[in-house]
Amino acid sequence: MKHLIFGIIACSLLICSCHENLEKRAQREAREYTEKYCPTPVQNYTRTDSVAFDVKTKTYHYYCSITDVLDDRKVFDLNRDKISEALLANIKDNTAFRPYKEEGFAFQWTLRSDKDKNVVYFDKRFTPKDYN
Repeated sequence: MKHLIFGIIACSLLICSCHENLEKRAQREAREYTEKYCPTPVQNYTRTDSVAFDVKTKTYHYYCSITDVLDDRKVFDLNRDKISEALLANIKDNTAFRPYKEEGFAFQWTLRSDKDKNVVYFDKRFTPKDYN
């Protein structure tokens, strides 16, 4: 009986530690990506400034700057739904997100003006309800 109880406790701790490890891994990967690659080169008028992972909300957060001809509020006002659909498709199709989606992580993008960092054109958080 003692062995059964010990086994159940050990399995419970293992399950909890795996969950915790994935969150720590996400936090580490976001930090390492930011340190190694950010700011990224501009591609399609977008530059990734940093990536972060919030353990409390289980959210992978991408902070990006919008440059050149797309650095215009009108562009975002007219295309907000298309931008949202494209980002959601990225979450659904990107195999690198699979382990995080399986754990119910959220993904968020904050898109700012490159000319004025105080101007946020787009800020949306996608939850499992959105991508499942």
